[in-house]
Amino acid sequence: MSKKVFLVFLLGLWISGAAKAQSREVSIRATAIVMENLQMITVRDMDLVSPPIVENRITVNPITSTYAGLFKILGSPNAKIRINYTPRESLVEQNEGVGVVQAVYSLSAAPEDNQANSFLLTQGNADVTIGSMGVVFIWLGAELDISQATMGRYVSEFVLEFEYM
Repeated sequence: MSKKVFLVFLLGLWISGAAKAQSREVSIRATAIVMENLQMITVRDMDLVSPPIVENRITVNPITSTYAGLFKILGSPNAKIRINYTPRESLVEQNEGVGVVQAVYSLSAAPEDNQANSFLLTQGNADVTIGSMGVVFIWLGAELDISQATMGRYVSEFVLEFEYM
């Protein structure tokens, strides 16, 4: 029997102003559906407002950045789970449809809350072992290319699902 948890992120990115004087707002709403004994808890949302824009890119590394999102997956100790997620997408400006933001997501994981010792997961899907205490920590990062962005609102739906193997 498959046990799954689906996490849906609605990411709103508003871009305004010139390239050097941009103000950004990000809104993330996470929803989880829990079935059986797998559970996910959001510890910290990913921060896309604070990182600097460097050469039209916003980068949040899941292993090294303090801006990375953090989640805990709770389940059976030492059990294997498969994680699938949206690795990349194009975000089109919601009002006039002129601007585009390219998003590439990345995840890292560790059996303890130690981001620097986490390991990068295979992009799109990966197999992970829950730690001996019944928890695995997941960090969410992203690289956003805003070189084709115009002023406006950009909405992303990042989907993360996982199940026992």
